[in-house]
Amino acid sequence: YLEPSAKLLKEAAELTENESLKKYLNSRADAFLSNDYFQSDMNWVDLKDHLIEIVIGPYEVYEDKLFGYKAAFESFVTIVDPEESKKLETVAQYLNEMEGYLPIPREHMNFNRGSKSPIMVVQEVFAAGDTKAGVQTAAFNLPNDERVREAKGSKKVMLKNIIQAKFENILIPIVKEVLAEKDLPYVSFESFFNHILMHEMSHGIGPGNIMKDGQATKVNRELKDLYSTIEEAKADVLGVYNLQFMIDKGIFPKELEDNLYVSFLGGIFRSVRFGIGEAHGGANIISLNYILEKGGFEFDAEKVRFGINPEKIRPAIKELAHELLMIEALGDYEKAQEFMKKYRFIPESLKNALEKVSGIPVDIRPEYAIEKEI
Repeated sequence: YLEPSAKLLKEAAELTENESLKKYLNSRADAFLSNDYFQSDMNWVDLKDHLIEIVIGPYEVYEDKLFGYKAAFESFVTIVDPEESKKLETVAQYLNEMEGYLPIPREHMNFNRGSKSPIMVVQEVFAAGDTKAGVQTAAFNLPNDERVREAKGSKKVMLKNIIQAKFENILIPIVKEVLAEKDLPYVSFESFFNHILMHEMSHGIGPGNIMKDGQATKVNRELKDLYSTIEEAKADVLGVYNLQFMIDKGIFPKELEDNLYVSFLGGIFRSVRFGIGEAHGGANIISLNYILEKGGFEFDAEKVRFGINPEKIRPAIKELAHELLMIEALGDYEKAQEFMKKYRFIPESLKNALEKVSGIPVDIRPEYAIEKEI
């Protein structure tokens, strides 16, 4: 499959006038034949002045339930929204400040990753492979190779039309049934979108290359099959933590603070329905149970609705971020096991709430116009 794919990528490279895109397509074609993706990943981060944002290759390891090492192939073909992308450029400038603001000892912070962190807002026109097979991707932060991240950083791609479709067709019908009535007015697309953005940004900060027992290693190597769930939980909670940081700095408007925590809670009910064995679903149930335990979320048993405790939500978010970051910083597989055993379960309160939304689809299923034309 890779040989004919490489040939087609070479043909595509001949068709584009954008030199950076031409370079990426040719180097990715070479990577398909050599199984060495480093240079083509570097070239992908360096794409510039391009209207077609494309990525294709082996990336996510969600499907590997043995060690979480084996990547599956996927592809995205998207059209860049230059105006929306430019609005978010400012956020990337604060990555090092976000790193320094993490609730962990400085010795575990990672300032070695490259500072380049382009953010693209795009409209998805086609997707294939791993990303099309199950839960539809709303955004991604690639590449995952720590060598590339240390040299350049990583790129965040926001699939705006997919995010909008999930918000309107899945999230809104769910929150009307399960959120406290006092919190419902604070659900907004802006906070939903910005949390996804900060989730992706948060994949690019925190421990990556670490030392364990005097040996250099990587977080994913140490956490093995548990890494994907712990990392998604980390990105989820840091998405909230870092968005609050950006609000406090005045980068995002103060009014967004009222929406932030409510939209995060609403998003949990959307994601847990993917199943707690799936990385994102498992990550969200961990957040829900932990924050309920700390009192940041509250449950009204009579109305079967969940709400926010404004006094306790921020400390709960910070404590959860600390727990997850330290598991990664220490490469502590046993602690990850204990943590997931304690918090990755569906409580009775959630079972009752999910029954109320059983008629709402679990996810969207995009139909691509180009497939109908072929």
